[in-house]
Amino acid sequence: MPLYPLLPISLFIAGIHGSVALCLLLSVAIAFTWRGQFVYAHVGAVLLVLFVFVRPDAEPLPVDGPYLFAIESRRDNGQSARLYGQIDGKEGVLTGRDLSLGRPGETCLVTFTQTPFAPLRNTGGFDEAAWAYGAGLAFKGSDVAIEACRPSDGMSGRMLRWKERQLARIETTYRPDVALYMEALLFGESRLLDEDTSFSYRVTGLLHLLVISGSHIALLVLGLRWTTRPLPLRRETKTILILVVVTLFGWLTGFSPPVARAVLVADVLLGLSLFGYRVRDPIRLLSWCAAFLLALQPYLLWNLGFQLTVAMTLFLLVTRSIWTGPFGLAVYAQWFGLILLWPVQPIISVLAPVYNVVGAFLISWIVIPLALFAYIVPTAEPLLHPILDGLNGTFALHHVWRPWLPLHEFTFWHALGLAVVLWGGLMLLEWKRWSGWGLAVIALLLMHGVLEWVEEPRVTFLDVGQGDAVVVEYGEVTGVIDVGGVFQDPKESKRSTYDPGADVVAPYIWKRGETRLDFLLLTHADHDHVGGLPGLLSSIEVDEVWLSAEVADQGKRDELLAELETYQVPVRLLSSGDRPYPWMWVVAPGEAGEDENANSVSLFMQVGALTYLLTGDLPDTREEMIPTVDVDVFKLGHHGSNTSSSEALLNRINPEWVIISVGRNNRYGHPHLETLQRLEGKRVLRTDEDGMVVCERNRCRGIVTKAVPP
Repeated sequence: MPLYPLLPISLFIAGIHGSVALCLLLSVAIAFTWRGQFVYAHVGAVLLVLFVFVRPDAEPLPVDGPYLFAIESRRDNGQSARLYGQIDGKEGVLTGRDLSLGRPGETCLVTFTQTPFAPLRNTGGFDEAAWAYGAGLAFKGSDVAIEACRPSDGMSGRMLRWKERQLARIETTYRPDVALYMEALLFGESRLLDEDTSFSYRVTGLLHLLVISGSHIALLVLGLRWTTRPLPLRRETKTILILVVVTLFGWLTGFSPPVARAVLVADVLLGLSLFGYRVRDPIRLLSWCAAFLLALQPYLLWNLGFQLTVAMTLFLLVTRSIWTGPFGLAVYAQWFGLILLWPVQPIISVLAPVYNVVGAFLISWIVIPLALFAYIVPTAEPLLHPILDGLNGTFALHHVWRPWLPLHEFTFWHALGLAVVLWGGLMLLEWKRWSGWGLAVIALLLMHGVLEWVEEPRVTFLDVGQGDAVVVEYGEVTGVIDVGGVFQDPKESKRSTYDPGADVVAPYIWKRGETRLDFLLLTHADHDHVGGLPGLLSSIEVDEVWLSAEVADQGKRDELLAELETYQVPVRLLSSGDRPYPWMWVVAPGEAGEDENANSVSLFMQVGALTYLLTGDLPDTREEMIPTVDVDVFKLGHHGSNTSSSEALLNRINPEWVIISVGRNNRYGHPHLETLQRLEGKRVLRTDEDGMVVCERNRCRGIVTKAVPP
């Protein structure tokens, strides 16, 4: 089997990482493919494994600075900046604010606080630790201070400074959206990518077209062949020229995994053609190139870009004789790509195949040539305007219509099963075309149905920082209680902002297989409970919003109602004693309080095998309104403030589990030590330490610490 050269080194790297499931899968694959291989294949595979084995482990950075940091890339977002670069050959990222010094191509003397990469804190969220591992980043620093900078030495430093000058010229010369596409497609730089554009490209499966990828390298080779055809040069000279240009372009764009794979394959093909050798087995060539890249950078095995570029190129090579048109290829390629994208992408559009067929043609054959022409001749920029306006318009309509399919969370074994069935469908396509399509569609529908069927009643306390967001799932009912909120300085213009409603709550709802909510309860109008409302309502359809019937701050209530009117969401007012569902009971407030906290809607719920009490930010002076009930899970009031969750209340309800929804290093000092002392003997889970907390069956567990011992 031509895929064999890639398997031994992948098995060795997976073994080092401790991935048992992947090791088992690769071992089976090797057992089925090692027979019949030439001796050179076994020798080459062993040598690549030995190369990885003898590589010395990277030494950690010294604890004390300052450090010499060679900057390779910089991304500004308002007054904040992220700097990517190297210290003593180790790749890393630094974050800071108000950094006037430090541009790509410079080496700076810096001091910073070393901080760990954050693990996955919410299902559907961003796993920074996994991303950093797959990107080969060895360190992360915060609170950066730059003391002095000088130009970096060598060709790499000069190239980065030239590239930075070109990017600066683009950003000052062209319309913002033109500059975005020009930088992304010509220089592989995405620092102008805003949240809306990124979301539109991700949900339609087009993000690979907005970065330099294998298809762009193939297009470059074709363009260079056409350009050099009339030149009075020997064929060998033209080939060498193309090889050099392609390699320099990969270097200029930063050799991302898809680019590195495509450049290496192109260079090998061009190099072999100089000696009159033609590759008869492109799959074996792809395997050797991928194995070679893994030997140089073993972390690429966990890089999503590398996984996609190898898997999708393999898919295209294996199935190239099956397809008679681009649409069928786009649909099936989208399905296969989902096997890798499913764990990290919460939704996908049903129109993704159409976007891929039309978008691939539009961007590859129209936008890229026009962007290059406009880069050389700036007065030609208006040629891009109608195209980008039309593309942005379709994205806007698509966002209003929301033809999205949620990608329910699933396991490695679900992915393996889906891959096997989809591959079986491919085999049937060569025999009976409709049978193959039918098997693939049934597999996808069955996967969705099984994932929905195995769900149990659960309550999830999301990690939204200093705020509250609780998701309730019981039978056919899915609802949210509060949506968190983060203060954003209106004077600071940012390209990307953190919105807990759009960035945490909505992705989690999608990962639970839902696209709508039966209810959204806003316990009170403080920003840390309602600030994420616009982000959630712009992403998820809500049947009804519940508010407290008691009002303390009429100004806040009017602002909230005006926001809800914008999205035309019905509003229901709740009072003590109301039962929105048989298993949900409103226990407070029974009368108007002096402020928003005092009017917090408090709920008693029985969801599955567990009973819950949620009191919002209700102060201890109002806790006498809460009846004495038997509680399994209590969400600590007011994020653990010493003005809530009194000793008297805790004694009356006697919870087994206590959940604290709180932000790390918050300015209020929550949870207060006095409050924590009241919880002795209780099982305590905190979102700042344990991440998202899930309660189902008869226990609660945090996503970071995995579980609390029974």
